Amino acid sequence: MHNKANWDDYLYFLRVARLGSLSAASKSLQVNHSTVLRRINSLEEKLEARLFERLNSGYVLTQSGKEILSRVDHIEGEFLAIERTISGRDIRYEGKIKLSTTDTLGEYWLPPYVKKFKELQPGIQLDIDIRTDYTDLTKREADIALVAVNRHPEYVVGKSLAPIRLKLYATREYIQTHGKPTSHEQLAEHRILILNERLGRIGFNEWLKNLVPKSAIALSCNMLTTLYHYTHQGLGIAPLPTYVGDQDKDLVAVLDVPEKFHHKIWMLTHPDLRNTMRIKAFMQFMYNETAVKGKSASR
Repeated sequence: MHNKANWDDYLYFLRVARLGSLSAASKSLQVNHSTVLRRINSLEEKLEARLFERLNSGYVLTQSGKEILSRVDHIEGEFLAIERTISGRDIRYEGKIKLSTTDTLGEYWLPPYVKKFKELQPGIQLDIDIRTDYTDLTKREADIALVAVNRHPEYVVGKSLAPIRLKLYATREYIQTHGKPTSHEQLAEHRILILNERLGRIGFNEWLKNLVPKSAIALSCNMLTTLYHYTHQGLGIAPLPTYVGDQDKDLVAVLDVPEKFHHKIWMLTHPDLRNTMRIKAFMQFMYNETAVKGKSASR
């Protein structure tokens, strides 16, 4: 080998190996498709080995690629552990916090808290990543995750902040035209909007999908904010968090979603980062603010 590969070369290799395509890797790394291709070709030249089979269905690891992946994956884990340990010793109330959350939490629930936090801590920059897929805190995909779950991995630490209440909403115009259902059974006579399979099997969505005939489902999509916008257009009845639906004066809550399908908002981080001052400051702020709102709402 005339030229040694550096860690960046292996980082590109890892993303393609895990995601299976150049386009997915380029999106994940936020670089051009051609950059990823050039890096992979360069790494293969330096190692004098073919690491991927280029198939129509995507990039598939060769035997050499599989052997490298098993070693590089472990090395990446060590690098990330070092970064978390060093970052966890940071005692400054400044720097960046990468915060991962969902579309509705990030757009409707979180902004007032961010505004107040920035007034208190102007030196801390929040980098907010809206996503619908799982956030791996061990790989530093985020420093903190705000998620709507009832379960979370054992390796993370965090606190429950607030409940998420769900109701079925429709526009006033829709109700005037089609009537307001008074029971869940009557939903079969209406146009229903639901989430699609890209978000997996979500309790309230599966309940609604099984409650009505397929002919009643007018639309499905992969984000709750998209579902909200189509509901706002009067296309039908959809399940939405109350912090979204109740803010819209054009929407009416027609029925409750059974309480067993409600979620909680969890604030999670990796144990190595919980004593980093900026992360500790944000997490304590969010916990205090939501605790105060919870007490005032219960009075």
